[in-house]
Order: sequence, then structure tokens, then C-alpha cells
Amino acid sequence: MSDDASQNYPSSFTEEFINYCRAHRLPPQLFHDLRELLPRMPRYVRIRPSDAQQIILPCSCDQGSRVPSDVIHELSTAVGGPTGCVYEVEWLPRPYCLALPRDTAVSQLELYRSGVVSAMDAASIAAVVALRPRRGETVWDVCCSPGMKLSFIADAIGEEGSAVGTDINLDRLFAARSVMKKHRANNVCLFVADGTSFALRTAVAVAQAARLYRGKSNTDGLTALEERRLRYMKKRRAGGAADSSDGTVTRDEDDQVALVFTCDEARKRLVQSGESANQKHYGFDRVLVDAECSHDGSLAHMFLGGGTKRPFAGHDGDADVASQAINNEQRMQRLNLSLPDGNEFTNAEVRKMSPLQQLQLQLLTNGYAQLNPGGTLVYCTCSFTYQQNEGIVQEMMHSVNADAETMERYGGEAVLCSPFCYEHEVGLEAQVSPIVILSGTQVGLLKQRLAAAGDPYGVTTGLAREGAEEVGVRFWPHIFSTSFQFISKVWKKPLI
Repeated sequence: MSDDASQNYPSSFTEEFINYCRAHRLPPQLFHDLRELLPRMPRYVRIRPSDAQQIILPCSCDQGSRVPSDVIHELSTAVGGPTGCVYEVEWLPRPYCLALPRDTAVSQLELYRSGVVSAMDAASIAAVVALRPRRGETVWDVCCSPGMKLSFIADAIGEEGSAVGTDINLDRLFAARSVMKKHRANNVCLFVADGTSFALRTAVAVAQAARLYRGKSNTDGLTALEERRLRYMKKRRAGGAADSSDGTVTRDEDDQVALVFTCDEARKRLVQSGESANQKHYGFDRVLVDAECSHDGSLAHMFLGGGTKRPFAGHDGDADVASQAINNEQRMQRLNLSLPDGNEFTNAEVRKMSPLQQLQLQLLTNGYAQLNPGGTLVYCTCSFTYQQNEGIVQEMMHSVNADAETMERYGGEAVLCSPFCYEHEVGLEAQVSPIVILSGTQVGLLKQRLAAAGDPYGVTTGLAREGAEEVGVRFWPHIFSTSFQFISKVWKKPLI
């Protein structure tokens, strides 16, 4: 790597990734600030509602309920720190999100093993809070793996709701399946499917097909026929991956849809939701598009640099961790970030959509297409870049609101909403689980905090169309002590 290319960026960054960062206005200071922040950043857990009544006490104040001191003490003792080292996150639904010291081995906590708490980054929790699914709704998580947001959605919609999760990658889906099993999610159906073309009709048809087959289900809720089909698909895809240069299966190699996990009750509710659906606009009440992205804002994914170290690790970094790293070359190949010939971007090439951005737009557009009139969609990524966030949302809005005929085809007008405002849902508060409810005070403080953060690194300044309204919000790590998260919310306003 030339000295010029690596100047000021962490030494573990390859020249190709540095050029990518420069082209997308990600300055060196951003990554150095993350290096300083990481050792102090808490780990987060959320308290699951199925067990909440055992450990949460009501409170008459605006702050909602509270976690009793003995639970805080139990967690503090488990992590080996003083009582103050475990605390509620003030800007998330209280008291359902707790912060723990960075060095906490969450998987070793008894409350985690028993399913009382679930490990989840606070900014990821915020994305589901923005969506605010209601009890009894049918909700689609488009790119659901590894399953933490889907599990949160399932908890929020309750036993009468139906949560549908999809992913095109079977290995990732199996990880999500493990989470659903651990959390005893009896209202979830997992499908291996392409999110750019999936629809509720497809999900219902696949779930209904089992009615024609008599026999017991396995531990994943699948019939013998469904299990055989899944094994065949796994074998076929494994063969395709072995033949590919980078170990992945392209989206057009297999467009089949198959169940990966369900249970009798979840299958029944999904079919019922389809039977009661509006036949003109046969879709979901809410959709979460947690799109595949470059992960450049996710601290959990920052295993960059030659496949040997984390980007911010010292030269004495953990060899075992280093061996699991995703180096820059692999990242650029897998996420379609490769630079054009010459290893540098031109302005025209930056403006042109990469294959990854095209995929994000297709996922978002289909997510919106599958949304019922009056429904809500949240789009989120953990990428810092404007192109994968505001740019994608603006492109989708322009496309689906092109003219009256287009809006009629999509079943409504796409309207941007402030992620943590819910004016378009006034009167429906009684149907909302407290695990996704922010108090009025919290909403006000969160808005102020997001507004004050602004664009500290100049990533988006000057890129938005003149006069354009706010497209979404950005959870900057140094402001919220979380991994980065971009969140945008769209309401499908019914046509008169």
C-alpha cells in the first residue's frame, strides 16, 4: 500500500477500502473516533415480555415501569461490577433495554440462557421501535437474519400476530431459526426466499401446501415433504456455492421459496391472515427492510484489514479473532463494492448505483409494494454512506410516487414520517405493546439528540436534493454509544 493512500486511515485498512471510504466521504477521523469509543461502548440486552411481569414493576410517572433493584443487583453481580454498571437506556422503551459493561459475556448470564433477556444492540432496538408493530398484526422482516429484530417483532405482536421472516441465505436463516427456537417463538414463519420478489400470497401458498400432506411435523414445524424439499435446496445451493469463485450463491440461481421454521399455530395464523387480507392489496401490515449493506458502520462486523486483525486492534491482537476476520478484499467482493478498473472512483461512478445499491432499492421497493394501504415500512442499514441510505429511500419515493397511475398500482402514496412520531396511527395506542412505546418525554429528548448530532463528519452534507425533506435519522456511535444505524420510515397513505 502506498504511503499516500494509507495516510491518516487505520493501518489495517487496505488501499482499496481506503479509496472506497474516500469516495463515499468517510473520513479517517470517523474510524479513529470509533477506535477510541469501542472499549467504552456498553453491551445491551432487552427484557422479553413473556418474562417481564416477573421482574418489572409498574410506575405512575411518565417514565413508565422500572426494573426492581434486585434484578439490577443480580446482573451487576453476574458481571462482577458495582450496581451502577448496569442501567436502563433512557432513550428506549423503559425499562426494557439495559446497558451492561463492554466486557460482559452475555451468553454466560443465566437470565440470557433462560431467555429472560436477549442480546441486541440499542440502535437495532430503535429500528423496531420506529416500526412499532401492534398486537395481532402481520409483519414481514425482509432480511431477517440473524433474527434479533424478528424476535423483537414477534414479542411485540403477541400470540395473535404473525411474523414472517425471509432471507436468501440458508446458513443465515439457520442462525435465525436457532434464535426463534431459543425464544419459543410460536408466531413466526421463516422462509428461504428472495426478498426482491417475495409476497404474502407466496408465503400463504407455501404454508397451505402442508394441509395436503398428512403426517407429523418435525421439531422445526416442517412436514416430511417440506423437510425433504429443504434438504434438496440446501444440497443444490451448496453445490452452486462450491462452483462459484467467492463461495456465494447468486440470487437468480434459485428462486424457490421454502419453509425453514414454523409451528402449527404460526402456520395457522399466517394462513388466516391471508384469508382475511384485502384481495385488491394483499399484503402486510408492517414491513421492516433491514437491507444487506456494506456494514461499515457496524462495530460487530469491523473485521477489516488483510484478514489478520480487527481494524482497530493493536499489533498484539487476538490471533483467534483475527483468523475469523473478513478482510477488505472479501468484503468488496461479497458486498459488490469493488472499485472500477484503475482502483479509483470517478464522480460519475459514485453517482451510478452499484449492484449492492440496486439490490437495496429492489428490496425496499418490493417491501413497499407488499405493504397494505395504511401500513408502515421502516428501512434501515448499518452503513455510514449516503448512497446506501438517503439515496436509496429518495429513489424509491420518486419511483412509487411518479404519478397517479403508479400510486394506484402500489395502493397508496408513499409519505415520509419522522421515525419516532406516530401521528398517522392516533387512536390505536391500546393495541401497542409497551416494549415498543416511547413516552412523550422520551420522543422529545430523542428528537433533540438526533437533531443536535447533525452530520459531524460531513458524510451527507450537500448531497441531498435542494429543498428535500428529511429522509431519515442517523444514530452516530459517539452520540448514542451504539453501532451506527440509519433509520427511515415510510407510511403508505391510502388513496381517497
